[in-house]
Order: sequence, then structure tokens, then C-alpha cells
Amino acid sequence: PDCPLVPLDSSIFTSIIDHSKNLVHLRSLCKSGRPLVLMGGSYTCPLYRCISHVLNDIYNRYKADVDFYLIQIKEAHASDVWPIGNIVDVKEHHTLSDRLAAAREMATKTKLEIPVLADTMNDTFLKLYSPWPFRFFIVVDGILKLVGMPKDARYDTTDLVECLDDLLRNNKD
Repeated sequence: PDCPLVPLDSSIFTSIIDHSKNLVHLRSLCKSGRPLVLMGGSYTCPLYRCISHVLNDIYNRYKADVDFYLIQIKEAHASDVWPIGNIVDVKEHHTLSDRLAAAREMATKTKLEIPVLADTMNDTFLKLYSPWPFRFFIVVDGILKLVGMPKDARYDTTDLVECLDDLLRNNKD
């Protein structure tokens, strides 16, 4: 399903952005025959922080053939709501500016190279895709090919890499 997203850096979305509302629609990120990896998460999710460097490696390995986007959603462990010994002090987002600031901090502190968008304050992406606290999805031509789920309280990106390898191999055949 389609949903509106807010770009952290609108300059990389110039051809698809709705300038009147500064929104990018999820559907506009899909390109025919090209895999799309969506990652929904937040900086306060320890599982995300543990694999952020691996996500950059995967992005750099596949970005010529696959589109990647990270979607900032509500915080997994906001410091004013559920601070489970978290070393990250990000409060619950009350405004879109709060959410964009959290996304900027996440991208900066984790040295994230993947383009970032933010869910709207209506949490539309969160409600449609249930990515909380962190999930990744592979979509091709509107068909969901993989939903990355935590295993044993951690994320193993092996499924992500294997699925991308299979999809790209099948595209070349």
C-alpha cells in the first residue's frame, strides 16, 4: 500500500516529490523490475544501531541494482517513555520537526549512507507495514518478497542478502 513520507533531504527526490507538501509517496520509489529495500526503524532501537554498519555495507554492495531507503518511525525506546538503559537520549516525537531531527541524528551518529525518509506524524507507514521496532522489506513490482524479522533478539541480514542475490540472478536470466 502507498503512503506519504517526508524526505530528510528533499534534494535527492526532486523528480518525485510533491513540493506543495514536501512529501514523497512510497509508490513513487518503486521502479519496474528493480528491487526496493525499505527499512523502518529508529535510532533508539538497539537492534538497529548494532547492524547499521552492516546495512551500509549491504547498501554499498547492491546500490547499483537495488534502491534502499530507511524510514524513520516512532522511537522504539524514547528516553521519556521507555528508556531501557538506553545510551541514546531521543525523546518521543511530538512534531514532524522532532521526527526529522531524530532522523538526522540517527543518520549522523550511525554514519548511515542510505537515503532517509520519515513517517508522517499520523504514523501511516507504521500502521501499514508494522516495522516497529525495526524491520526491513524487499519489494519488487509491488510484490513483497521478504520481511526481515528479528531472530533470537537480534537481526541476521543473511536473509536480506540471499533474497537480493536471488532476485538479481533471476533478473539477469
